[in-house]
Amino acid sequence: MREKRESAFFLDLTHTISSDMPIYPGDVKPSIQSAATMEKDGVNVTRMTLGSHTGTHVDAPRHFIKDGGAVDSIPLSKLVGEGVVLDLSHKKVGEGITDEDLEFYSSLVRAGGRVILYTGSSEHWAEQGAERNFTYLDPSGAIWLLRRRVAVVGIDSPSIDKFGSADPVSHKTLLGNNVVLVESLSSETRNLAGHRVYMVCLPLKVADRDGAPARVIARPIEE
Repeated sequence: MREKRESAFFLDLTHTISSDMPIYPGDVKPSIQSAATMEKDGVNVTRMTLGSHTGTHVDAPRHFIKDGGAVDSIPLSKLVGEGVVLDLSHKKVGEGITDEDLEFYSSLVRAGGRVILYTGSSEHWAEQGAERNFTYLDPSGAIWLLRRRVAVVGIDSPSIDKFGSADPVSHKTLLGNNVVLVESLSSETRNLAGHRVYMVCLPLKVADRDGAPARVIARPIEE
């Protein structure tokens, strides 16, 4: 049996938070300002206003499920561990990832693991209209992942569901079964496409809320 080897270097899959960063339409616009300065107050302190889904973030079940778990109740055992990054960048921007697309990778997806979908949408992060036109997870793809009992689904698009969807079925399907979602991963994800990885995803520990910005890092595993 071959021993697993992990690269010593983590890649940062997180978007940098700034006042002028792209946001999902309707979300809270970030505001990052000095509240105190060395010159006036002898110390630097920053005042930040953010939405719970700013930039790279975690969706807890409570995001769409009335009595779902909050972000501070997600077990660390879900947020840290092994997974795989699937390369779906061959899909056209704006298309949905279906069960047929995922079936190609069926041998790589493991129960209890983490699945990151690299769509290529993150390559257009700062472009006008990218917050509305991105590759998403079709409901059939969400059901496929649910049946394989994954713990976490990540994506480098602003949302798992299609923009403007009247009913966010993929969110509800996964969150309703306690699958944690990680959205808006950065374009660094492309450097892990096709690899098994060890992922660390740590959202802010905000009490009783629907989600939180997160720092997400990962490194490849050789088997």
